[in-house]
Amino acid sequence: MSINTYDEVPYPSSSFPQTHPIKLATIARLFGMSPAKPDNCNVLELGCADGANIIPFAQLYPNSTFVGVDLSARQVESGQKAIAEVGLKNVTLQNKNILEFDAEGKKFDFIIVHGIFSWVPEDVRNKILDICSTTLTDNGVAYISYNALPGWHMRGMIRDMMLFHTQQFSDIQQRIGQSRALVKFLADSVPTENNPYGQFLKNELTAMQGWADGYLRHDFLEEENRAFYFHDFVETAAKHNLQYLGEPELSSMLASNFPQQVQETLQKVGRNIVAMEQYMDFLRNRMFRMTLLVKKDTKLNRSIDAGILKEFSFGALARPTKEDINLQAGQKEEFRLAGGATITSDSALVKAILVSLNQAGLNHISFGELMSGVRGRLNQGGSAVREAGHEAREEAVIAQQLLLLYSRGLVEIVATPHPITTLKNEGKLKATAFARYQALNEPRHVTNLRHVSIRMDAFARHVVSLIDGTRDVDQIADAMADKVKAGLFTVQEGGKNVTETAQLKALLIPRINVVIGQVSLMAFLQSA
Repeated sequence: MSINTYDEVPYPSSSFPQTHPIKLATIARLFGMSPAKPDNCNVLELGCADGANIIPFAQLYPNSTFVGVDLSARQVESGQKAIAEVGLKNVTLQNKNILEFDAEGKKFDFIIVHGIFSWVPEDVRNKILDICSTTLTDNGVAYISYNALPGWHMRGMIRDMMLFHTQQFSDIQQRIGQSRALVKFLADSVPTENNPYGQFLKNELTAMQGWADGYLRHDFLEEENRAFYFHDFVETAAKHNLQYLGEPELSSMLASNFPQQVQETLQKVGRNIVAMEQYMDFLRNRMFRMTLLVKKDTKLNRSIDAGILKEFSFGALARPTKEDINLQAGQKEEFRLAGGATITSDSALVKAILVSLNQAGLNHISFGELMSGVRGRLNQGGSAVREAGHEAREEAVIAQQLLLLYSRGLVEIVATPHPITTLKNEGKLKATAFARYQALNEPRHVTNLRHVSIRMDAFARHVVSLIDGTRDVDQIADAMADKVKAGLFTVQEGGKNVTETAQLKALLIPRINVVIGQVSLMAFLQSA
């Protein structure tokens, strides 16, 4: 990996929710560790680009420290500018080769290495693992993503064809354009009917249409790109005194999410957790992995006791598809996940849990708060007198059900709640300073309080840039009217540009309210 390739075509940087310290700490807690809390920790990111992944963390956790390292001077300079503009003091970006990184005796609770490991030479990979081994705290967690086999074999075939075709071109933009043209030629030329290869090419072409030039340049045309079988990666990590902890999403680790017959076979052949994970990769044709590592001597408990969940907080991932949910047992009700998939349940307990979590909105709630909500819904009209031990049995049943729902990706369990508060009806709200900075300076996306990068149109960006906690809707409309008069964008009525202030505000305020409602639902806003 050379300086020039990442400076001439920067890698598209954004937030990666799966790297959030809350996610890493949650998996560590579930398996018996005592990780640092995100609001008081030290975080290192190797290959941080312009810091778009760790700067939002620094904004939310002022008592934690964040260090980013990247080879691209251009991207580090861009990130340093953002840090200075926002006024953050707890995050630094260093422009250096990973081989030159020196922690200077500092230890880190969380280390993030996203989109780097497969694209650097072996000496750099070894250095990454050495850094993890020597600088992690005793309860620290390292996140490393990489291209995985067997799935990458298929996409690697596309890369090989791109490299062959583009070796005749020296200009990088021409190579990128020719790579896209080659895949289109192949997808258009190879029949898809009863032809898995043709269908694969068509799918790749469809996916490629959403790839930024920087992604294609570095993920496909970079000189170094190596994929790994999971068991090989874990064996290599062990040589650096590191062991496998898990994945950021527990549901991806469970054989129970396969059909019964598949589960039974996996139990026979999966002699340990590494073998089990490898066989599941074979079944899924897995192409990419996000693996969590801890120190070799860390004691882990692989048997998760549902009772531990009383120490966690919870949020809804599956939303009711209608407002009035019938909680009666046997009455099927539908819930929808963010990706569009739906599930139905006729269990009174499952429905009460999901409805109670949805009632909390964007906030996570404690086990006690969830218990109160579930009991209230299931016992409406019932007696308040309870026999001895009944509550404890209820809690055990609900904890077990929560663990099952979590394992299926239907609820969110977190060791520490995200820093989102219920919005008060006080007229003034605020987006984080970094989100406001991104709204005006980052053309692709803005990062919300859940660490998700969201695309916005130009009007929404200008509105978000003004939601700083000092303005109500009327004052935001005044500022937006000034932007129109400055020529930053236009407002039309009847095909004509509007410039008079009163008329502008009358047209702007309804649109501003729509944007505020949308970004509020997308977890961008807090009470001022």
